[in-house]
Amino acid sequence: MKSKLYYIYLGIVLFVAFSLAGKEAVAQDTDLQRTTIMQYVINERPLLAELLTTAGMAPALSGSTAYTLLMPPEASLQELKGQPVEKIRAVMAMHLVKGALSATDFKEGSRLQTYGSASLNVCRKNNNILLNGVQLRTADISLRNGKVHELGGMLQP
Repeated sequence: MKSKLYYIYLGIVLFVAFSLAGKEAVAQDTDLQRTTIMQYVINERPLLAELLTTAGMAPALSGSTAYTLLMPPEASLQELKGQPVEKIRAVMAMHLVKGALSATDFKEGSRLQTYGSASLNVCRKNNNILLNGVQLRTADISLRNGKVHELGGMLQP
């Protein structure tokens, strides 16, 4: 039979481990609050960063104006490599909305104006958010100058 001292030590070790893990998560959230959308994309999605730069949107996503970036999957972005700049610009503009929008801001039936002045139709279906029929997968990554959400596909102009 293990002694009480063993269980006390085990409890202390577990308490310290969980305390440190919580502080690390808070530190990561604080780091994201200091990171611009463009810095985040450069670190997490280099191909998307390249396409946004080609489209001329890097300065907007590096500034202080709040935007919401809807990130398409990497496989979809591969299709854009080597396309004319005008096509890249049109597609990337569909994925950018002015203002920091949370998932709760995507109201059923609402229309969002994109960076390229097109509209995105919002549909809520079975606890899913669809933008022009494309599912919002990961929501609400908060950054210094806005929000980032991951999509299940690419929005088309």
